Amino acid sequence: MNAIFRYLSRALLVAMPLLLACGEPAPETRGEVSITSGRPITLADVQALGISNSAMPLENVLTMGQPTPEQLARLVDLGYTNFISLRPSTEEGTGWEEAIVSDEGISFVRLPVSGAESLTRENVEALDHLLGAAGENPTVLYCASSGRVGAMLALRAYWLHSASSEEALALGREAGLTRLEPAVAELLAAPR
Repeated sequence: MNAIFRYLSRALLVAMPLLLACGEPAPETRGEVSITSGRPITLADVQALGISNSAMPLENVLTMGQPTPEQLARLVDLGYTNFISLRPSTEEGTGWEEAIVSDEGISFVRLPVSGAESLTRENVEALDHLLGAAGENPTVLYCASSGRVGAMLALRAYWLHSASSEEALALGREAGLTRLEPAVAELLAAPR
């Protein structure tokens, strides 16, 4: 079944540019990811997969909620090569990714962030290292809803990349920050 799904997915990816060339121009999106094996991946491409809270707040980085195994396979087909999960493997609905991605020959790293108590400089530095190691390779950064993703990216921007607290908070919101916003705002108000 997986082989059939992959074949059909790749066939659709080959046919999609031809189909799009015959229709209306695609709407512009704010973010896109460049890949070397074809056209840039747009946010519309990802949203068509039905993945919750997807955004492209940084170049070559897709942020989102938890993908299904099928959605993860489609992201690989689109050209994503790096996956970073902020969910502990003990959370319901997760822990299966390691087996799936090892079969695909792509990179998967789990950096467990369980809530406000995990919003530490050490974890932010670890995330910064992972994103730096990915370089220009298309990377997916996710948690259950993208809330932890937004929190970590806001703190990364503020603590490690000299963004103002307002800029960092705006980036966090764009990446999915919601329930953790009060904790992030408190950390952004503290001296660097």
